[in-house]
Amino acid sequence: MVFVSTMVSGRRPGRAGEADVGRQKKEIGKVIMTTVGQLIETINAELEGQADPAYRELVRTRYNMNVDSFLGVRTPKIHKIAGDHYKLIKSKSIDDRLELSGHLLATRVYEHKIVAFRWAHLARKEYEGKHLAVFRKWLDEYVDDWIDCDDLCIHVIGEYFLRYPETANEVLGWTTSANFWVRRGAAVSLVLPVRKGEHMALLLRVADLLLNDEEDLVRKGYGWLLKVASIRYPEEVFSYVMDRRERMPRVALRYAIEKLPKQLQRQAMDKK
Repeated sequence: MVFVSTMVSGRRPGRAGEADVGRQKKEIGKVIMTTVGQLIETINAELEGQADPAYRELVRTRYNMNVDSFLGVRTPKIHKIAGDHYKLIKSKSIDDRLELSGHLLATRVYEHKIVAFRWAHLARKEYEGKHLAVFRKWLDEYVDDWIDCDDLCIHVIGEYFLRYPETANEVLGWTTSANFWVRRGAAVSLVLPVRKGEHMALLLRVADLLLNDEEDLVRKGYGWLLKVASIRYPEEVFSYVMDRRERMPRVALRYAIEKLPKQLQRQAMDKK
């Protein structure tokens, strides 16, 4: 199955005139776009075959999610389809695979996005320094709900920061983005490294920068990050919360202390 071609009809541009070469280049472009389109159509048909209208409605009501671009396929089935097709593109360079992922993301169909993020996750051992810019662009341009935000930030960007820990400070700049999904991503992208015991100081800086963010989902994002940190560093998280509890939104506070011992939870929630 060919997705990118450098030839047309088995011939490379020879000693033809410039007009012929230009025409052949245009034809090459058509071959590339046609085959990518065929790939997306094939994946979409398989996803539609697994769609469950009842599950689609459940997601709409339980998570208050806009399902206009949601087919209604459960995540394990999406990952199965993604894995099957990844075998067909695995021989291509990581840049080509990420480019194909970008085409899927551009459809804005929820399941297509999960396939794209799954492909990127499967390529995690091949990430290069330049790929953070790709993932940051995805976060800014294609994420529009908390589920795909967290999928991208944990399973792709989080893996990137494990591979390149010296780049994690980039999230500090994300905290001032006009796009609140990017601001949430500043916190959620650190969840995986923090689980591994990394970036505690950075975590606290991010939480401070997002402390009184106007968006509830951003507050929940950094609250969740503090909760993850509290498993390894309960004293540090408790101290952080106690120093800021008068200013800290209650939703973030409740998330942050959820894993602390009950006695510490009561102290944190007690009003002076």
